[in-house]
Amino acid sequence: MARLRTRQPKPRPRLMPRFFAAAGLFLVVGLYAQRDWLVAGFDRWTAVRYVRIEGAFDGIDPSQIERALRPVIKTSFLTLDLQNVETTVKNIPWVRAVKVSRVWPDTLVVDLEELQPYARWGHDRLVAATGEVFDRPSSPVGFNSLVSLDGPLGREQEVIAMQQQLEQRFAPSGDHLVALTLSGRLAWTATLESGLEVRYGSQNPVAATDRLLALLPKIRESRDAMMASVDLRYPRGLAISWKLLPPADTKGLKGKLQAEPKNG
Repeated sequence: MARLRTRQPKPRPRLMPRFFAAAGLFLVVGLYAQRDWLVAGFDRWTAVRYVRIEGAFDGIDPSQIERALRPVIKTSFLTLDLQNVETTVKNIPWVRAVKVSRVWPDTLVVDLEELQPYARWGHDRLVAATGEVFDRPSSPVGFNSLVSLDGPLGREQEVIAMQQQLEQRFAPSGDHLVALTLSGRLAWTATLESGLEVRYGSQNPVAATDRLLALLPKIRESRDAMMASVDLRYPRGLAISWKLLPPADTKGLKGKLQAEPKNG
């Protein structure tokens, strides 16, 4: 008896998976070729459209912030590097601290804290109470009423601390410190509101001031003329220059006052 033979159908080629694989490959290649156009389009569609600046400040010019931020916010609102924005704003003069945040869908909020000037520093700069030296603003803000300080780089806090100590000593007598300088050779010079210049040299200004204040009542009893300057660089004495005082009288008074401190 003859056996029946069955023929197995030949497997058909899997066209659909290959089609989809090829289409996907072409799509990936096409997207890669157009990546710059797509990125630029994405950045345009999700751009930062508004920047809101918050905080109380007087010395910072808003146009400075605008110029500084313009190059760094050209990217997408969603992918914007906030740390980079904060660093950029922090480098603007007068900025002490900054915090940047997003507000959906297209606003960047820049919250600023401004440096507070404590005194004038040198010829054209300012210094904060923390010792940070920074440029004066371009805006017409007056600082002539601030005390004038100056000193070598890195000694800002030392100069500020000394100014505060000397002010505490002179204020009860009705005078105030308007300028204090520490030279490159570490010599101190102070100027008072009355116009008196006090030269301390490298001595401790606090101890020398206490010595001067102990002698001031005797000095004022000796003469009604105003002192122009006091030189306290002598270990046990001082030298005084007088305003509108005849040369002969000045010589005699100067010698007397240099001898008096030996007991003090």
